Amino acid sequence: MDPLLELTVAWALAVLFAASTAHKLAALAEWPGVVRNYRLLPERLTVPAAAALLIAEALTAAALVWPATRRFGACAAAALLIIFAAAIAINMRRGRTSIDCGCFGSRLREGLSVWMVARNLVLALLALGLLPPGRPRELSALDIAAALAVVATLSFLYPVLAVVLRPPPATFVENFEAGPTARQAR
Repeated sequence: MDPLLELTVAWALAVLFAASTAHKLAALAEWPGVVRNYRLLPERLTVPAAAALLIAEALTAAALVWPATRRFGACAAAALLIIFAAAIAINMRRGRTSIDCGCFGSRLREGLSVWMVARNLVLALLALGLLPPGRPRELSALDIAAALAVVATLSFLYPVLAVVLRPPPATFVENFEAGPTARQAR
C-alpha cells in the first residue's frame, strides 16, 4: 500500500475511534447501560466490559496514529469492528433493532440496522489493509497535508452518511403490530 493511502486510512480510523471514545466519555454514566442493552453478557460483566471497550477504543485510536504501533492498532481496530458488527447482527437477528447502537455514545439514540453491520465490516477490511508492509516512500509535507484534508473531509461526511443511510422510523402500523396488544388479539 502506498504510504499516503496507509497514513490516510490509519488517521481516518484513529479519528473515528477517538470520536467514538469522546462521545462515550461525554455520556459516561449511560455507557454501561448501552452495553447492557445488547444482552450479550451476564449482568455482572457489563460494567467491566463497558470500561474495557472504552479503554480499547482509546488505545486503538492512539496506536493507529504512530507508525511503530500502527499494525497493532489495525489489528485492534479490525477486532473491535468485527465484535461490534457481530453484536449488532445478533441483536438484529433477535428482532431487537430499536436499541441504541452506542456507536458514538448514547445521545443519538440510533437504532440498529443492516448498514451498520456492513459499515463495520468494511471498516474492519480497511483496518486489515494496513497490515501488509507498505512500499517505502518518503512522505512530503504536501502528502501529509493531503492526508489531513481527506481525514477532515471524511470526518464531516461520515455523520451525513449515517443520516442518509439510517432506516426510516417505524410506521404506526408497524409499531402497533409489534406491540403486546396486537399479539394478545391474535
